[in-house]
Amino acid sequence: MPYIEVKTNVQVQDHKQFIRELSSYSANIFNKPYVCVSLQDNLSIIFNDSDDPAYIIGVTSIGIDAATKKKLSKELSEFLEKELKASSDRGYIFFYGPDGANVGWKGSVCG
Repeated sequence: MPYIEVKTNVQVQDHKQFIRELSSYSANIFNKPYVCVSLQDNLSIIFNDSDDPAYIIGVTSIGIDAATKKKLSKELSEFLEKELKASSDRGYIFFYGPDGANVGWKGSVCG
């Protein structure tokens, strides 16, 4: 299952609502029933010598292809601009695609 980790200098008022919306939104892009999401907000982040709203996103998924990465980059940037008021030039999205043999789940590995 994909995992999205959000780090931002914006204080999110309702964590549960934010991560539920992001999970649902991302699941549609991944074509999965759900996506695991975590949030760390109100962090000290300086981006391009400014403390204006900014973010760092990590997206981890086995077998994520280039088309999905491109779509996620666009869609996540739009979502975060709406929810965090952080423009797409105020954040980075990092994609990680581990081999299934390096992902544990249900007491075993995925590959």
